[in-house]
Amino acid sequence: MDNNLLDETTRILTEFARTKFSAQVLDVQGPIREGATYRWRMVSNRYEEVTVVGTTKKSLFGKPTLTGYEVYGLGESKALKPNLKDLQDFLGKAELAVR
Repeated sequence: MDNNLLDETTRILTEFARTKFSAQVLDVQGPIREGATYRWRMVSNRYEEVTVVGTTKKSLFGKPTLTGYEVYGLGESKALKPNLKDLQDFLGKAELAVR
């Protein structure tokens, strides 16, 4: 998978954590590769943990490509298209769940 895409996803999630979690964010972890997925976690002492999973699919002879994002911990689980703009728009409207 393209490192620029991973870096840009991390940047979007870090920006989201800074604006929504304020000082209550303890850690933004990721991307952590787990088989065919990449996982980012935002852990807080006040809010529920937010997990974003980037799913990939590997072509026969090529690199893995992103097939979508799944977001957990912001109300209902949400499957998104493999588009950074969609991820950023969704996170902009999302509300955090208090523990």
